[in-house]
Amino acid sequence: MSTARFVVIILAVATLFTLYVGHVFATQDLLTDVQQLRNEQLALEMTFDKLEGEYHRVTGPEEVFAAARDLGLQDQLQEGPPIQIP
Repeated sequence: MSTARFVVIILAVATLFTLYVGHVFATQDLLTDVQQLRNEQLALEMTFDKLEGEYHRVTGPEEVFAAARDLGLQDQLQEGPPIQIP
């Protein structure tokens, strides 16, 4: 084997190894970013659930009925004759 061919093979192997190591580090960085985004999404979903719960508590039936009573409305329905289905 000639010296030139040996040098070319060594350079090719070194280049492939460098590309592989770079790929591994890039993949690890990408995985770190994905995990960070997942944690951020989880925190945002928890905040949304909390705010949605507060909204439903404020606009729920108990609050609406209390406000209606304060306005003088009655919460009793008048009953009519029973509905007969033939």
